[in-house]
Amino acid sequence: MKPFQWVPPLLVLIIAAAWLTNLHSTNRILEQQNTSLRSRIADSRATKSAGISDAKGRANARNAPPDKPDKPSADWISTSKDWTALVLFNNNEERFQYTAAWKRLETLASEMNGDELTVAYQEMGVLPVHAPFRNYLESMMLTELETKNPEFAFSQYIIRNQDGGVSLGGYGAFDKWLARDPAAATTWYERQIAAGTFDKSLDGKSPAVVPFESALIMSLIGTDPAAAEERIRKIPPELRSRLGPYMWGVSKENSRIFIDLLRKTMPMEEYVDILRKNSLTERNFSFEIGDDPTSAKKNLESLGITPEERSILLTQQFKEYAEYRAMRDEGNTPSRQKFDDYRTWIEAIDPAAADQVTGVALQSYLEKSNGSEALDFVEQIATDYLASGAGDELLIPLIEGSAKGSAFPKEKARALAKKITDADLRSEMLQKLN
Repeated sequence: MKPFQWVPPLLVLIIAAAWLTNLHSTNRILEQQNTSLRSRIADSRATKSAGISDAKGRANARNAPPDKPDKPSADWISTSKDWTALVLFNNNEERFQYTAAWKRLETLASEMNGDELTVAYQEMGVLPVHAPFRNYLESMMLTELETKNPEFAFSQYIIRNQDGGVSLGGYGAFDKWLARDPAAATTWYERQIAAGTFDKSLDGKSPAVVPFESALIMSLIGTDPAAAEERIRKIPPELRSRLGPYMWGVSKENSRIFIDLLRKTMPMEEYVDILRKNSLTERNFSFEIGDDPTSAKKNLESLGITPEERSILLTQQFKEYAEYRAMRDEGNTPSRQKFDDYRTWIEAIDPAAADQVTGVALQSYLEKSNGSEALDFVEQIATDYLASGAGDELLIPLIEGSAKGSAFPKEKARALAKKITDADLRSEMLQKLN
């Protein structure tokens, strides 16, 4: 073949090969670029995702509650003298008064002197402590301070109870300080009176004086009854009945003097209520039926309690018990046996007062009860007692209560009034129900 015949095809092949080579090169470049782009996109996404995760992590870290402090070791708790650290640690315990940390706080309080414990008490005011724990802890500290810094302790008791309520810890044992150091205790108390410490209420009759006056009165009963009487008379009449809980422990040798002192300064119902809840009668007049009724009767005779006082005492006792039974019987069948037992016990102590006392108890039961079942119960028990020999006095409290608008319906009261044997009394009671 002549050269002019094969040269053109050769050129075409060369050109085609060059084009194909260039095409492959271009494809490789594009693939490399695509791979690079995909890599950058992936990196970008990863970076963005990581950034979001980091942001969430930082936000969660800000919003998460602080880590609880590690629980201290038993050795640290049993030996530490860091009062504040122990308080803050024990503040998070549910049963804080049963923990090892609480026992350690009690030990520390007993070991501190008056100044140290006073400072610790004052510092408690700025610690972030839950109210129940604070109140319990402060009461424990004040008990210690009653002997180590009594002036501070009893001043704090007044502050804690100035609103008329009685906080945990009450007013402390002022009588013990008075017995231990009468001059210091009396001087401190007189300074409080002169400064008007107790006159924070609107009428100037703060109940906070009662426990302190009670202690002073009790200290005088055996040695100077006239001075004791003078102190009681200086207490506003409406506060005198509150003396009872603080005058609980009376010696037998001072019993007659004590009762006579109450008779001179209070209405009968008030001082009888104090006697009913006093150490002189406590064993015989507990909330449930007390000792053998013969013993209770002898106890009242030994104290010189008059028949009228005894009747009031038994009335108060059965009335309170009936109110308690009304609460217990709500939603249940009333317990006839409970009333029968109590009435029998009272009859053995004071048969002459038993009917009137029982009537008051039944009326009180109605006042504290709800529903027709209680009405039927009271009507039936009153009728049964009457049939078994009870006197007219048993019906009077129910009838008079109905006449004044009590829960006992007038038609039931009229039916009972017609059973009264005394004609004049029957007519009087029926007239009240019109």
